[in-house]
Amino acid sequence: MKNRLYLILFLLIFIIVLIVSCKGINILSPIHIPPPTDFRLPEDTIPSHVDVNPIPAKDGEVFGGFRRKFKYQGKWYILADYMYDYDPKSKTLNKKAEDIILQIDESGNILVYDKDSKGYDDLLRMNVIEENRVLYEDYYYGKYSYSSSSFYTTDCKGEEGYHSFRTGITFDNEVRTSSDLINWTTEGSSDNVYKTFPSVSPNPNDSFQGTFGVRDYKIVEFKDYIYLIGLKEDFDEQNPRGCRNESQGPFTTSKNVYYRIDKNKDTSIGANWEKINTPWGQRSYLGVRYDKDKIYVTKGEREYWEWISPPYWTSKKESFENDNTIWSTTDGVNWQAEPNSSAYDNADSVYSRDSYVGGDLPPIQKKIKTPEEPNWIKLDNGRYYKSDNSPYSTYTINNKTYYIPIPPYEEIRAAYDSGQEYFTITEAHIKSAGLNQFLTKDKEPNKDEDWTVITPIDYTDKLMVWQSGGEKVMLNINNKAVQLVDYRQIEAMYNTIKEYSIVINDLRKTAKELRDGTYFDLVSGSYIKNVLRGMELDAMADMLDLLKSNREYIMPDEAVTHYTVEFKY
Repeated sequence: MKNRLYLILFLLIFIIVLIVSCKGINILSPIHIPPPTDFRLPEDTIPSHVDVNPIPAKDGEVFGGFRRKFKYQGKWYILADYMYDYDPKSKTLNKKAEDIILQIDESGNILVYDKDSKGYDDLLRMNVIEENRVLYEDYYYGKYSYSSSSFYTTDCKGEEGYHSFRTGITFDNEVRTSSDLINWTTEGSSDNVYKTFPSVSPNPNDSFQGTFGVRDYKIVEFKDYIYLIGLKEDFDEQNPRGCRNESQGPFTTSKNVYYRIDKNKDTSIGANWEKINTPWGQRSYLGVRYDKDKIYVTKGEREYWEWISPPYWTSKKESFENDNTIWSTTDGVNWQAEPNSSAYDNADSVYSRDSYVGGDLPPIQKKIKTPEEPNWIKLDNGRYYKSDNSPYSTYTINNKTYYIPIPPYEEIRAAYDSGQEYFTITEAHIKSAGLNQFLTKDKEPNKDEDWTVITPIDYTDKLMVWQSGGEKVMLNINNKAVQLVDYRQIEAMYNTIKEYSIVINDLRKTAKELRDGTYFDLVSGSYIKNVLRGMELDAMADMLDLLKSNREYIMPDEAVTHYTVEFKY
């Protein structure tokens, strides 16, 4: 019993000491940041080495500006913006074609399927892959919109007047499709007729359009009817000769009626449309919403014309933006004021006064989109892999973004740990800048999960350096990872490095401030001294200086289109 009391007393003292110690030290301060935790993979999942084999370019033909990858009829395809001739001896890169469709064969070889391709832009938009064809449906596929017409008249002064009006409702079921990825055809139409409206007529009983066309109304198909709400008529409707005497006074073009028709009746016949008085008076540009139970109407404005000076009448608007009354109807005829705005707020909007039809319109069946290929691959060992080969860090000055090769962080850290405050960049560092790393998981990834870096990486033969083409062009070909090299990145760096003096100067300025403790950190609101970070920024500046003075370092020593990668356990 006594031993037990001693043990409890010892534990209490130990806990108190720990609490006091923790209060005395800010463990999150820059001086006391703990070393990163070493999360290692289980030993049987760590590759003993990674075979990375460069594949020479055929006749010096290399590619860049990769846009997407997809699989069609069992084969991989890559879209590249550019094709180049590359001579590694003279280190010259010449653009020879654009809009390239690449095909990857079963051995991982890159074939030019088509260049200067007339099907390229369609493939960029392609969103459905079927067994024997690919296709895309535009954003407007399945949408209803208005068809319209216009005409001109001559007014009392002999001047020409323009008049437009809607002629009906159309729908879009147009698709672009191809079986060979090059030649594309159009199926369907963007202007299929759903409903036709009566044309303009001088007889008011023949058409709600009037003589000159009614404009700016919103259309809602609700239950068994189609509604036209918020109509505004043409100036000439009340002034058929296109002129108006000052003595006639101002007048309103926003109408105090709306129209509806049973959707099973002939919508092209004016007499089939009911004319109903509005409870909100003369208003157009109304806010119109709907749900399965009601139509809702609110706000809007009244357009009227006033005489300003000879010979002009000027359009004016009375706004009802501050009128919070919401009218609703369940049957399209009888309206009541909504007690609060929640139902209106939750209803669907008729967004555009010009192109959007709302309500319970017949659905136009869309195809199920084919998902984009993921940026990871799965190999036969059941593991998932992707590359972390972002070749640059980004640096922004004056709202312009620059790209900087990644410095040898581990070597810089080792130099700092040994007491050094400066690090020397060599040609070898330039050649291996941004060393490609591979990451792995043991189950299918999702957006929120972290990947584990494969360590250690023991490359055989060649290194994959910062010119590699990004994580989206990693493929599984016969259980080997294939990683493309993006010569567009190389070309961009080669052409812009001469402009990097501003970046080099800023890096050196920031590095000096970090070294001597005069760097002001906006996040913490205090001055910071960080020699290690200063060494890293100095190294970045040195790398850019070396590249700026020796642009040939940017160009590869070999014409390589891609690498094949094997993970050996």
